[in-house]
Amino acid sequence: MDTYGASEIDDRQNELITILKARFKAVETNTYGLLIIFFNDEKREVESLVAIASHYSSLFDIDPHLPWYSFEENIINTKWKGDISLNITIDLQNYIESSLDRDRGYELLMLIKNNDQLKIESLLQAILMKPLADRNIIIETVSETITKESMNNVRIERNKLKTGEKSETPSIESKIKSGNIINVELMLAPVSGIPIYELKKGDKIMVRIANTGVKEKYYIEQFGVKVDNNILPLPAEVVDITKNDKGEYIILVKLEKSVYGKAIETEQVKLKRYDTLISSFEEDSELKIIESDEKTGKFPIFIMVIGGLMFVILLIFIIMWFYNII
Repeated sequence: MDTYGASEIDDRQNELITILKARFKAVETNTYGLLIIFFNDEKREVESLVAIASHYSSLFDIDPHLPWYSFEENIINTKWKGDISLNITIDLQNYIESSLDRDRGYELLMLIKNNDQLKIESLLQAILMKPLADRNIIIETVSETITKESMNNVRIERNKLKTGEKSETPSIESKIKSGNIINVELMLAPVSGIPIYELKKGDKIMVRIANTGVKEKYYIEQFGVKVDNNILPLPAEVVDITKNDKGEYIILVKLEKSVYGKAIETEQVKLKRYDTLISSFEEDSELKIIESDEKTGKFPIFIMVIGGLMFVILLIFIIMWFYNII
């Protein structure tokens, strides 16, 4: 019984996995993407796939001739950084999964086995047209075949490396006393703000202390940011930015020497910079000074004109009186 079980496990480990890697470009909508599909050769079906899309052309620079694990890691890292168009990526992933669920997945695998490159790319173009809303799609594909055992070993080693890095390098948040971290809200600037995925340590942004708990209310009073039941924003320096397992951004900011704020953001938003706020304030101040100067400059001119007219009228009256006209 044990021998049979061990031999069954060995057979599963020796299963062949065919991997299709692709990069594509939707010309009319300027959308770029990557796709990796894992086929189970024995079951002749799609085992898993990952697809991403973005309007950044740099995505198309990632070469599908890379080894499968490097190509997959590029996709994972791009998703982690947030350099993707989220809605398009979700629609794309769901649509490809449903399209390759049964016969079409088998058809694609057979085309790969026959090395029919033209038909492989034609089939994928036909699938991609709908989610990308574009008929002009350029695609390049490369395939390779490995054993399930080697695939699992690579992923295990990669996860060990990542876990080791995390355990050796404690997060900045863990070094700060929890009593000195308060909840804050990020101030958004949809037009002129900095995209959250471009945020880096040292950037200065505007935040508002969340009026949620005793600790937060204490610091609202300490900073003096409550005016007429409104909480005013204040500048903060970014000291750490990470992503959790849910894909949410966790941003840690420094409010003053020993007080830190923490915010969690789920969307790809743009944040209000502190330097932008300063520059706009300076521009307003300069404008007010110019307007003030113009007003003060106009006032004495008006007085001089009126005074000149009064002098001329007085002079006319004196002349008329001298000649007994009046």
